[in-house]
Amino acid sequence: MVAEQFEGEVRSAQELEAHPPEYRTAISKIVVSHAVNELKGALTFDEPAIRLAPTPKFKWLVSRNTMEEFGHHILFARLADELHAPWKDKKPLTLFDFPVVDWVDFGVIKATVDIAELIELDDLVRCTYLPLRKVAKDTYPEEKFHVGLGREILTTLLEEDPGNRTRVNATLSRLFPEALDFFGAPHSKNNELFVRWGLKRRSNSDMRAEYVRQVREFVEKYSLTMPDIPAKYAAERSEA
Repeated sequence: MVAEQFEGEVRSAQELEAHPPEYRTAISKIVVSHAVNELKGALTFDEPAIRLAPTPKFKWLVSRNTMEEFGHHILFARLADELHAPWKDKKPLTLFDFPVVDWVDFGVIKATVDIAELIELDDLVRCTYLPLRKVAKDTYPEEKFHVGLGREILTTLLEEDPGNRTRVNATLSRLFPEALDFFGAPHSKNNELFVRWGLKRRSNSDMRAEYVRQVREFVEKYSLTMPDIPAKYAAERSEA
């Protein structure tokens, strides 16, 4: 157990043997979560969207997106295997059960939900476990591309038919509460562990507040309707 934040760097799973077991446990929780959710998202959101994409250009872009999402799963699963951390029976977040019915659904998912992944990676690119830091750095620009793809999709939809705005707002209002759950509960014991070992820098509340800020910025830019924040998070305060 450490009394304050760990500021060292660990280069491999073998080097973890010199540190308390809770450090390995903390890393394992993060990489398992990412391995499971990246796979579920690729299967539920991305693969179906190749068929839904309306033009060869968008089919090509979504195919690239899908390939990258499966690739992210492989990278995180590889880290989990190196740590002997089982991931195959771990349940994904309920967010990744959202059914992609049409092209609007996929556009909203990429433009808004994938922001949450970028916020998580913002901390992991500086984490003390170097194999995880490398994976975060490798996947970060691809996640930025995914958000940009979503915004390109929505820009096209809104320009082609202003009536799509109602459908976009409806999908966003359904997804937004689920996306807020992505960051975990306030005062999470797991997050305290992550921060203590330098794997993350911010609390769940801080990351959720940043997500709300970025979604609000997106909504205002596209003249959409900002969904209500669920009651369980309405009184939450950032700890920054």
